Amino acid sequence: MEETTVGIIGGGACGVAALAELMVQLKITGKHKTTQILLIERRSELGVGLAFSTDQPGHLLNTQADLMGIHSFEPKHFSTWLKNHEEDVTHEVKGENTLDDSYTTRRLYGDYIHEQAKYYLNEAKEIGLNIEVIHDEAIDLIPENGHWKIELANEPSRNVDHVILVPGTPKPNNFSEFDELDSYFGFPWPSEPIINGTPKDADVSILGSSLSAIDAIMTLADSGHHGKISLFSLDGLMPRVQPKEESSYERKFLTLACAHQIRRTAWRQPKIKELFRLFQQEAEHYIGHSIDWKKTGRKGIPAQQLLAEDIGIAENGGDAFINILYSLRYEASQIWEWLSVDEKQRFKKWLGSYWTITRHGMPLVNAKRLNELFKDGKLEVNSPMHEVTYDDAKKKFVLEYGDGKRHEASYLINATGPATKIEKMKSTLMQNLLKSGVIETYPVGGIHIDPDKMEVISSKKPHKNLYAAGHICNGILLDVNAVWFNVKSISTLCKHITKNI
Repeated sequence: MEETTVGIIGGGACGVAALAELMVQLKITGKHKTTQILLIERRSELGVGLAFSTDQPGHLLNTQADLMGIHSFEPKHFSTWLKNHEEDVTHEVKGENTLDDSYTTRRLYGDYIHEQAKYYLNEAKEIGLNIEVIHDEAIDLIPENGHWKIELANEPSRNVDHVILVPGTPKPNNFSEFDELDSYFGFPWPSEPIINGTPKDADVSILGSSLSAIDAIMTLADSGHHGKISLFSLDGLMPRVQPKEESSYERKFLTLACAHQIRRTAWRQPKIKELFRLFQQEAEHYIGHSIDWKKTGRKGIPAQQLLAEDIGIAENGGDAFINILYSLRYEASQIWEWLSVDEKQRFKKWLGSYWTITRHGMPLVNAKRLNELFKDGKLEVNSPMHEVTYDDAKKKFVLEYGDGKRHEASYLINATGPATKIEKMKSTLMQNLLKSGVIETYPVGGIHIDPDKMEVISSKKPHKNLYAAGHICNGILLDVNAVWFNVKSISTLCKHITKNI
């Protein structure tokens, strides 16, 4: 029987999840001895990836442990792993929650993923599945006669039959004009260049105010930095604060049933205005009275004031907005799939920033650290940011923001977050695939895929057996920054691959 080769491009969390799930499905269907897996990861270690290779104690997971399991249908696998290693990991668990509800350091999670990778590589030998790991960078994919040629940066190209594309968190290529400056840091990770390249007493400016910016602040704070930190973003909104314990609120209005009712009675896809009305009903039902919605806006209110309020809300179990959106975890993706491209774009324009800061909040322990920095006068948030230039004579960055204000900075960190649009991703592979037409951009972000199969779609260069998961699918899918969602998607694509071998 002819042997089939499956190539996995990316050996971070999603890559290891794909390796594990594919192995399980191949073994159960009896196809493991006629299939080989080629795993390509440019880093020397599997599993850690960019986000989980950090050594910073302030870089925390933004999701509680019992949702971070790397295995499909086993969300508590990581929290179980924590309990089995409790004596060794206590110093890596932050806050006062139980291990199930805890927020651990990212480096600990990287250890967990790395251990899973080693386990499955050993298991492959036991069951007779051939796995080859190549530590190199994949720079292109070329369809040839029903197969795929993977071009590598340093090694000879390799031919495979199926490809799983999971390249991880993409760096943005914005502000690339500053890349050659030693005082500019194009991404918050890895943290070593920032730690080694900024004097402890320097005033540092950070582009962005989201979770990526929080990580940049923690990098500086953990390294003993005592200079002022200034954030600049378009809206000035920082992530809200996750409650100590997640609410078990049961929604009555903003539900799959209500969204589907629109589909079957109006014979069309739901509109954002309709869904927002359901959210308004839900929030008013939650608190038991009507809401003056004009007063719920957060833009223009000092970030320090909002953070202090959010800490108090988190310590008291959260509010209607937080608990409603978190209760949507397992249904939001389906509602998103029911929206048209135009409605998805309207959502991002009208509500995207509020969704992001509320649905993807920061752990309480980090919020309290930020609050102390605000109190000490060492942190400020400025908006809206208009333009960033570099003054060669002064050797300083010039940030224009607000109503004609200017700020000069000696050091600048780009923490605007991972790129959502493919053309904005700093990736040789993704840019080559876009240029050749192997992938196509989805108007809302990421690449165009069939969500039922996780198979890549291209009208310019039709092909088969190319699959993708993770952040590069961020437009057509919603929760691509959540481990539980990514492993679910990976299970779907592995099922399709196994069926077709």
